[in-house]
Amino acid sequence: MTKVEITQTLVKEVEGLSANALQEVLDFVEFIKIKEWRETTKPVSPQQSIYDELRALEMRSLVHLEEEFANYKEQYPYEECSHD
Repeated sequence: MTKVEITQTLVKEVEGLSANALQEVLDFVEFIKIKEWRETTKPVSPQQSIYDELRALEMRSLVHLEEEFANYKEQYPYEECSHD
């Protein structure tokens, strides 16, 4: 299979999955990308490796928070109370 055919097959396979299942697929894809990146980059010091992993974790946390609070104001409207 070509890269294009594999991509098209992946898209077909994930159609109809729940949001939780899609998140698992995305997590796995991110894991594979990190694994591939590690295999293609030169070895770094343990400190740099830890720093890189923490930075990747921070980015995933930020994405998660953005998703968690998407449309927050619409979902949880806030009305100020007047204290007369």
